[in-house]
Amino acid sequence: MNRRQKKRMKLKVCRWLVVCSAVGLIALVACSSGDGSVSDEADMPPELPEVTATAELEPATTAEPTTATPEPSATPDPPSTNENVRNYARAHSYLNRGDYVQAERQFSVVIEIEPQFARGWEGRASALMAQGKPAKAISDLDRAIQLKPDLASAYAGRAVASMSVGDILGANQDAVQARILDPSDPNSVIVLGRILSGAGRAADALEMFNEGVELAPDEGPAYWWRGRFLFQIGSYDLALGDFSLAIEYSPVSAEPYLDRATLYMDVFQDFALARADIEEAHSLGEEPRDRDILDESDALLERLEQLIADAASS
Repeated sequence: MNRRQKKRMKLKVCRWLVVCSAVGLIALVACSSGDGSVSDEADMPPELPEVTATAELEPATTAEPTTATPEPSATPDPPSTNENVRNYARAHSYLNRGDYVQAERQFSVVIEIEPQFARGWEGRASALMAQGKPAKAISDLDRAIQLKPDLASAYAGRAVASMSVGDILGANQDAVQARILDPSDPNSVIVLGRILSGAGRAADALEMFNEGVELAPDEGPAYWWRGRFLFQIGSYDLALGDFSLAIEYSPVSAEPYLDRATLYMDVFQDFALARADIEEAHSLGEEPRDRDILDESDALLERLEQLIADAASS
């Protein structure tokens, strides 16, 4: 055997040994009990990724139901609830600004999201009442009371609405119930004052109206209702003072302007001040549009022009 043949033979033997040692190492890894004796000598990665991949698949499979489980739960509820709080605040903002149509729409959104929220129904009833829709308001207040039977303001609101549709008995019952639940609610007291006034009990009515003002000293409607009562019984100076306070505390409400204009026209003969109040009321009735206010202010303005003409010709 020459030198070249010997060299070839050595190379074959070397290759065979490498293969055998590799096969033996793999066999050891496969048969190893995992005591760590092989890992120190061999860093060969063929088998290790398989073991690692198998270990990683198990947690991944179990993790899927864990992340999927919260999905049907109330995870999205907190954002929608928070958003509905903003909807409710926005609705009251419209109500306070005198934009009663937008207030009604916004309260409807609140109710749609949370139909069990009694104050949402009560709020929409207030917007409906302000638009001259007492029957619809009563329906919403019925729902509010059904959801929250101890909601005094809903009884008081329904008493006001019942007065508007001529249900004096129902108004009286609701006003009494509201006063039992919350003696500090001014609306129930004012309703009782109106009922007593209609029954000819002026002294008792005045007592109720005075109490209403005491309970709500910074709310325009309390002064407005007392002013109307005082106007009715002929206390004109006191009525004028109450109308002015009602306008001061509720400048976006058109009714006190119209009542004060009537007082200026019919009692004090101050046509310039009457015209200013009528024009202001008409402006408030235009945005948002209130047909009743516009019609009433137009009728008052026409009567004012006639009074001015009569005064000029006499």
